[in-house]
Amino acid sequence: MLKKWQRGNKMQLATAMNLRKAMDEETKRERFASWYSTLPGIPAHEKEIIERSLKYNVWKELIKLFVVYMILSLVWFFGAGQYDPFESVTGYSLIGKKSVIGVVQEDGESLRLKNPNKGEHVSYTLAELGMDPIKYSYGSRFQTYWEKEKNGEYQLLAVLPEKQVSKIEGLYYGVMGVGYFAILIGGICAFFIRRKRYTGWFLSFYYRLEKFYSEYGVWQKYSVERGYDTVDAIIAYGNENPIYFVNEFSNIHLTKEEVKKKKSKLAMVWLTSIAVMAGIILVISLYVNITSAIECRQNEARTAAVLEKLQNAIDEKTTGLGDKSEYYNYADMIDRARDTFPEEDIYYKLQTTEDYVTIIVTTKKKQNVCFDRYVPVQGSIGDEDTEYKLEIAMVSDAMQPDDILHNYTGILKMK
Repeated sequence: MLKKWQRGNKMQLATAMNLRKAMDEETKRERFASWYSTLPGIPAHEKEIIERSLKYNVWKELIKLFVVYMILSLVWFFGAGQYDPFESVTGYSLIGKKSVIGVVQEDGESLRLKNPNKGEHVSYTLAELGMDPIKYSYGSRFQTYWEKEKNGEYQLLAVLPEKQVSKIEGLYYGVMGVGYFAILIGGICAFFIRRKRYTGWFLSFYYRLEKFYSEYGVWQKYSVERGYDTVDAIIAYGNENPIYFVNEFSNIHLTKEEVKKKKSKLAMVWLTSIAVMAGIILVISLYVNITSAIECRQNEARTAAVLEKLQNAIDEKTTGLGDKSEYYNYADMIDRARDTFPEEDIYYKLQTTEDYVTIIVTTKKKQNVCFDRYVPVQGSIGDEDTEYKLEIAMVSDAMQPDDILHNYTGILKMK
């Protein structure tokens, strides 16, 4: 937590420094432009671009960019975003409709799902749903869509294979995302093009100011030690004799070699910035990959440890904490799982994280899928004497029995 707080502070500090630098640059440009445009005898074309530059304010442009982006995004959202990609496939508008997962049964010809009206599992043949049974096998998943009628009952509208739904949704959200991205990139490009058009003159002027500051000994009288930066020093120097300054400044130009050095320096800054950003992204990617690999191994070891303890409880090598205890050990978890479906063989699936243990159970009768989530209150997950409290116990609507039967961890045989 402390490290996250420190990283957050560093990011805030870096952002604040960048904003302060940008504000300083804008203030410097506006200060110089306001002063230089009042000097007598400056070239007409310089006066024109500088007066035009004074009408430009970067913060006003940023606010305009944000407002335009929000307006175009809303137009895109309420325009293209209202298109229902499923309607062209099924003939029905399915966005916002209730969806229920169905799973193909062992016979490969029927689909079982939980009817949203009664909450009971029902079966449909693939043929009566307009699906070709030859294309699908046991465990294939379908997304069913239901519309609520005026009498409160749900009516089945359409059935689509889950893979097809994923492709349609992926394409739809991809198009929407590309649209938002294009609006953002277009706005940013317009912002920088306008910024270059109105303020691009200042960089070459500033290079000339630096050269004038050095060659004419401005630094001797108006030095940094006295609180002057380059622009302040030039303004103070120019105010002593404006006509002399304009005449002399008009003769100051960078040589080709100096321009080349400036461009090389600027390119080096950009390349360094890009390299630093690439390095940061690489380090973050490596950190995420390494962390994920470590967490995956830790989770596998943790799951194996819990499974070993559960097997000992199944084999009755361990006993529960007793009815008087409000907590659970591994034997209590097995007893509770058995009590969920008495007098039936129970198929269970084990899931673990660093925070909890979940046991999901169902039976061959495929009535329901129930799951219990336990969090440790004493000890660590996978340890022998760890005690847990039951955090969640519920019947799942998202999972179907065949999801477990098709990929279960073990079977609790009926006693």
